[in-house]
Amino acid sequence: MSPCSAGRSTLTESPVSDGLLQTTPPVRIGRIRQVLLSGAIDAAMDLSGVTVVGDYLVLGADEGHRLQVLVRTLDGEHWTLEQTLALAKKDQEVDIEAITFGQGYLYVAGSHSLRRRRLKPELSVRKNRERLLDVGQQSARNRLYRLSFDPASGVLGKTEYIDLSKRLRKDPLLGPFTKLPSKENGVEIEGIALRDGRLYLGFRGPVLRDNYVPVMTLAFDRPKDYALSFVRLDGQGIRDFVALDDGFLILSGPVNDAPGPFCLWWWDGADQIPGKDRTVHATRWLGEVSTSGGASAEGLALLSEENGHAEVVLVYDTDNAAQAVRMQVDLRP
Repeated sequence: MSPCSAGRSTLTESPVSDGLLQTTPPVRIGRIRQVLLSGAIDAAMDLSGVTVVGDYLVLGADEGHRLQVLVRTLDGEHWTLEQTLALAKKDQEVDIEAITFGQGYLYVAGSHSLRRRRLKPELSVRKNRERLLDVGQQSARNRLYRLSFDPASGVLGKTEYIDLSKRLRKDPLLGPFTKLPSKENGVEIEGIALRDGRLYLGFRGPVLRDNYVPVMTLAFDRPKDYALSFVRLDGQGIRDFVALDDGFLILSGPVNDAPGPFCLWWWDGADQIPGKDRTVHATRWLGEVSTSGGASAEGLALLSEENGHAEVVLVYDTDNAAQAVRMQVDLRP
């Protein structure tokens, strides 16, 4: 049985419950507590991207179109909305999936995915069959943004973006998957991290045979010069990840709309395609961050890393409230 589906280290209460989260004590995940988010947060029940820059927490939602900057209060556990920035028109869905910061810039990844319409029980069978055949794409989803950001003042500056859809369609491996909707093993970017001046884009789908998940590495100013590497997560895709001192902390989940599980992994960042001329180090499973209430763990932000431990914030896609939790993760072998 896959360690990520073994049901270990599972949060036993939904993150939308009242009070702090309760958990069966995991080996590597602890000190779990609720993070309070206040203000008129855009698409608050669909949080999917998050990063922390000093005293600022930056949020995005996959059903919204605004980047949102919250400021930390004195107690350190409460963040209040300070400003927002529209990345597209109100009627467009940017599908913000991941956010990271480095070298004076925020980077925001759209999914670059196709979308099949959801079925609605209140409609007739004929109408739902029509919806089932309706697969669409919005150009606003096909963007990788770069925005200047001042960590001292929280001021957002110039916004620019590139579109990676052409690169994805022309890629010999990813190209066929660009014709499939997201959640059906089609191309969907859901993670972003920055290391040594290059962006790492993690894919929720496709997950390839033998469970290989693509990671695209590129420089924002030179997207043609990209590379693909692969990581194995026991059949799951990447929901988000963050760069660590000596690797990456990955949040994983199902490719489709299954309720979970959602897990954390440590990855050394090296391509895991095997061969007689390479030594591959397996990804290390750290624990499960699923909830009994069915909330989906979608975004991951690094607060600090010290002495083999990482302090992180996770944001969830929920049914009734904006939700984030803070936890400590033991990264040691």
